[in-house]
Amino acid sequence: MGKSALVAFVAAALVVAPQAQAVEAAPSAGTWLAGQFVNGDHLLKGPDLVDEGLTADGVYALAAAGVGKSTAQKAAAWLAASPQLETFIGDGEAESYVGGLAKLALVAQTLGQDPHRFGGVDLLGRLSALQGEDGRFRDKTDPSFDMTNAFTQSLAIITLKRAGQPVDAPVKFAASTQCQGAGFPIVFGEATCQSDVDATAMVLQALLAAGEKTVSAKALDWLVAQQQPDGGFPAASAGSNANTTGLAVGALVAGGRAEAADKAVAYLRTLQVGCAGPEAQRGAIAYDSKGFEPYPAIRATTQAMLGLARVGLADVSASSSTAGVPAIDCAPPASTPPSSSAPAPAGPAPAAPAAPADPPLAATGPDQAVPLTLFGSFAVLAGAVLVFVSRRRKVGA
Repeated sequence: MGKSALVAFVAAALVVAPQAQAVEAAPSAGTWLAGQFVNGDHLLKGPDLVDEGLTADGVYALAAAGVGKSTAQKAAAWLAASPQLETFIGDGEAESYVGGLAKLALVAQTLGQDPHRFGGVDLLGRLSALQGEDGRFRDKTDPSFDMTNAFTQSLAIITLKRAGQPVDAPVKFAASTQCQGAGFPIVFGEATCQSDVDATAMVLQALLAAGEKTVSAKALDWLVAQQQPDGGFPAASAGSNANTTGLAVGALVAGGRAEAADKAVAYLRTLQVGCAGPEAQRGAIAYDSKGFEPYPAIRATTQAMLGLARVGLADVSASSSTAGVPAIDCAPPASTPPSSSAPAPAGPAPAAPAAPADPPLAATGPDQAVPLTLFGSFAVLAGAVLVFVSRRRKVGA
């Protein structure tokens, strides 16, 4: 191989390697996450604290990783049943909640189900009815308790766009909320517009899905500028973390910012519990470099998995997912001496060098950079986590 060809080969390998490693990491995270569904159908945000929004996030996460389709389907059935359905989306008469309707519509779309007939409810019909003349989606409830924001607006755009419905007015409204610094705020109409990384990543996914390019270009530049030296992205009140970073990757990939996405995925991998950790934690993603904590890890894992798989909410789908999840096997493979048909030489044979063992799962912590190795078959499909603001009626994440 000539010098120029060798240089080209190495350069290509450097680009491809991070993506190949991320493909291995996401399914192993799915293996851990699938085990966290209580009764196999819903997730908790704390001891005995059922969370419909987090359960929906778990469906997207498993689909992004290409595993656990049976668990995702059970979760969808649980979300479509009473009383959690009415709690999450409202009764459709006195109250309707944008966040819950959009999240469940995305659950249905992710699993190839009909969002017009989810649990007997036309989710997209109710959602469209909540759009104002200005393009903003607002909850139907006591005005003082309207909980809509950049996340709910973006989710509504994404789900309606996926359904082939017009989104020009909602996109125009979302674009109009851009701060002078080019990022987007979580809360609309504040006296001072404060750009937020989570909100910007979410709005970008919606705008890019709708084909908006002008406002998105400036916001992408701002988002990339927020990336920390460790590759992660910070929340408003915290440093680099899995939740924000997982959401940011979706926007970066959709916006063609591959280098920043590679660094973010590499950061997420440093947070994954590997073979050096307890067996019950292996595959989980910690919230940050402080290490594994049970309930924060559930939310962090759901939102980091979309980043590890480089999938955005506009594209996530379980169409190619496996029904189950792969085993995480940390045992090194047994070495087998090579066979040969040639006659053995006289005298003792020289000792053969030991075959190198496959690398184990990376241990949790910023200093651990050993690639993940996953034993088992899986399918990964392009297409969060996503971070959502908590709602009074459990409409947020």
